[in-house]
Amino acid sequence: MKRKPIIESNRWLQIAVCIILLLIFVAVHFFIPDFYHNLVVLTTSGNIRGLIGYIGSFGYGAMAISIFMIVLTNMTGLPSLPFLIVNGIMFGLIPGIIISWIGEFLGNEAGFLIMRTVLRGYAQRLIEKSNMLSKIDSYSTIKNVAIARAIPYSPNVLFTALIAMSKIGFRDHTAATFVGKLPAVVIEVWLGHDLIHIQQHGGRLLVLVMGIAVAYGIYHYYKRKKST
Repeated sequence: MKRKPIIESNRWLQIAVCIILLLIFVAVHFFIPDFYHNLVVLTTSGNIRGLIGYIGSFGYGAMAISIFMIVLTNMTGLPSLPFLIVNGIMFGLIPGIIISWIGEFLGNEAGFLIMRTVLRGYAQRLIEKSNMLSKIDSYSTIKNVAIARAIPYSPNVLFTALIAMSKIGFRDHTAATFVGKLPAVVIEVWLGHDLIHIQQHGGRLLVLVMGIAVAYGIYHYYKRKKST
């Protein structure tokens, strides 16, 4: 009997968060009219130099703007990789990783919240009718979601849409995303940074690529061993 008020309370909280996000987006457009236009043009063109110049033009607010841009790309399906590369170049490797991790985490959480709030009822009906979606739902554990989030260069918005249709709770999704996005961001920022500065960091880049290959091989070895 007590479950219904809790569900309704959570729904109203989710709706309130969505409204707050909408107000933030409108406020950004009001104070920076060309922001979204520049975001789309620079992101889709992969203009790294243009992104560096545009983000740098915000001065002390550059970090916050970069985080906000990453949030938007993760919510809309625009590529976030250019921003991760830019962060590594502009702010340095470690600060760039931290800034990118924050943006990726917040973006995935915001996207999950909106998709879960708006599409939850429809998603539940699909899960009940579709064997494929039921299979997806059966894999929606903290461990599996964290592994999915940890895959570098993966389509975040697609994963978010699939996860939003599952039965995983907000707390579990938050924990899985917080942990899972870190290794993916480290690889993406590090590779992008060292590829741009390959003359200075060619050796380090080679070590990173070899490390990724070894880790990938070990993972598949234990996965195959476990299945047999």
